[in-house]
Amino acid sequence: MTMPSLSTTQRHGLISDLSQNHAHPGTPIQTLPQDMDIYEPSDCESDHSDDEEVDLPRQPPATAIATTPRQLEDGLAKLDSTPSPRVTIISTPLSLTDREDEPDCPVTLAGLDPGPLPPKKGSRTYRYFRYNFGSVYRRIFCLAFLGNLSALVVLAAKHGLSSQAERFTYQQASIAVTANVLAALLVRNEHVVNAFFWVFADKVVTKYLPLRARRLGAKIYSYGGVHSGCAVAATAWYIAFLVLLTLEWTGSDIAEEQGMVKGYIYLVSYTILALLVSMLATAWPEFRRRYHNWFEGVHRFMGWTAVFLFWVQVLLLTYENSTPDFGTGLVQSPNFWMLVVITGLVVYPWTRLRLRKVEAEVLSSHCVKLNFEYRDVHYGQAVKLTDSPLRETHGFGVIPHPYAPKIEDATHQTSSSGSSMVSVEREKTQKQNKGLSHAGEKGYSVIVSKAGDWTSKIIANPPTHVYTRGTPQFGVMRVAGMFEPCVIVATGSGIAPCLSLFVQKPDHPVRIIWSTKSPLQTYGQDIIDLLYATDPRAIIIDTSKGGPKFKRPDLVKLAYRVWEESQGEGPEQYARLEGRTNSTGRKKIVGKCEAVVIISNQKLTEKVVYGLESRGVPAFGALFDS
Repeated sequence: MTMPSLSTTQRHGLISDLSQNHAHPGTPIQTLPQDMDIYEPSDCESDHSDDEEVDLPRQPPATAIATTPRQLEDGLAKLDSTPSPRVTIISTPLSLTDREDEPDCPVTLAGLDPGPLPPKKGSRTYRYFRYNFGSVYRRIFCLAFLGNLSALVVLAAKHGLSSQAERFTYQQASIAVTANVLAALLVRNEHVVNAFFWVFADKVVTKYLPLRARRLGAKIYSYGGVHSGCAVAATAWYIAFLVLLTLEWTGSDIAEEQGMVKGYIYLVSYTILALLVSMLATAWPEFRRRYHNWFEGVHRFMGWTAVFLFWVQVLLLTYENSTPDFGTGLVQSPNFWMLVVITGLVVYPWTRLRLRKVEAEVLSSHCVKLNFEYRDVHYGQAVKLTDSPLRETHGFGVIPHPYAPKIEDATHQTSSSGSSMVSVEREKTQKQNKGLSHAGEKGYSVIVSKAGDWTSKIIANPPTHVYTRGTPQFGVMRVAGMFEPCVIVATGSGIAPCLSLFVQKPDHPVRIIWSTKSPLQTYGQDIIDLLYATDPRAIIIDTSKGGPKFKRPDLVKLAYRVWEESQGEGPEQYARLEGRTNSTGRKKIVGKCEAVVIISNQKLTEKVVYGLESRGVPAFGALFDS
């Protein structure tokens, strides 16, 4: 026997701890990975999301006043014997906290259909090549790499069949190497990345495009396939360069003429090959995940060394081949000018390294909020922070400072005695913005949660100054603004990048699913209030409650059911939306959620995106191997 579907007012959430909230229930928090790293490894073909329907004991729901603890503390609402309005809030049955065989608890308690999900589309082989191996990132990688490889094969075949004058030369191969290195670095530049997002993923630009086109444009965050594809192709071209160089210089009529310059060219050239191979090996996704600091150090210092040696190689080759003037030969070399741009791309982010003043707000022993005031930012961007610029940098999603509270001079009501009273709306606006720090000020904030040695150090000893490098750069969260409405799924501190959308675009219709350990104690009441102000039906799952399986909610099923439930809904189901107009001046028409965006750890992101896409739901999540 399953629990019946619940009404909208019944699904405001679940009480965090019934024993503590039965008298004065606060913001409803669903009691149900802890941090973003507690999830067990899961294969993308896992059937965990196809759990069988289970029977739950029927228990009368608790009745509570629809107010938050902050509203009660501020005197905005008062408890009395006849509260009004009254709503039904689903409380967590205490007997379920010990039920380790109850994977559907969050789904059922949220009033969603606990039944099995629809089957995945196509065969297992089709799904692998369509959604795993055939992801947009890998398609872009294959396009970049195989395009280069095809050209290399054609030129190699032409070299074997052509006359000496028409053969493929090492000079041509070296141009291909430098061009691919340039492309790999250019696509990583912050301004280029931001330009991609402004063109393909900005709501103002894409608002007139059909949904299918917007879903395709939202995959722009897979641009990393160009970087990795061109980097691997550059190594392949470089091997061809060395083969051609060695063959040409070891000919019987040339070997005797080799001198000191050619010896230096060999030394530099083979050293560059060793550096390129080392960088590719450490960029392997599994190595990068396990030894991220090693990956970053190898990529940085070996990359710098390789660029320096490329300069040495170009100068030596120009000197060896230039006739009669070295300077003329240098400025006529395509490699010289491409290396100028490459060097600029490497140096540029470091010219924007600044030691910034920061104001730290300790939210709990698990996380701290860092406030910056030197510039404004856009939702969906991330900034690189560090206290040791040459050793490590860490990216964090930014949260723009909220707009200043807008206190409207609402209609005054005159009492029988002739005195006027400020409208309820004005008082509500004041109370709603009371907990927002730095409202109306220039700047932004980031939330740092405990996830390693560096973050633990920052939380234990909050800094007064920290380095920022480069410019804020758009990420996957930016694409959420293209879809109305959109389901936002986050785990742990993954909620931080999502807050940027909720703060800067408060009228954007969203449904929120957040799974984390002790959300109220860890992140504070203000963040909880913001989530419920954005989506009164938000599902916030406290993973510190219950048994092992109860701690790992099926986010695939939750996201799918929320997406499914949205069919036929209108503006009245979304906070601050009813009666509003969209960017074209027309009344907002909101129906089925158009997409799901997830911010979580790598394995869970891949699992949720795969589980939804294989069932026909557009889903977007950050990439970790680009």
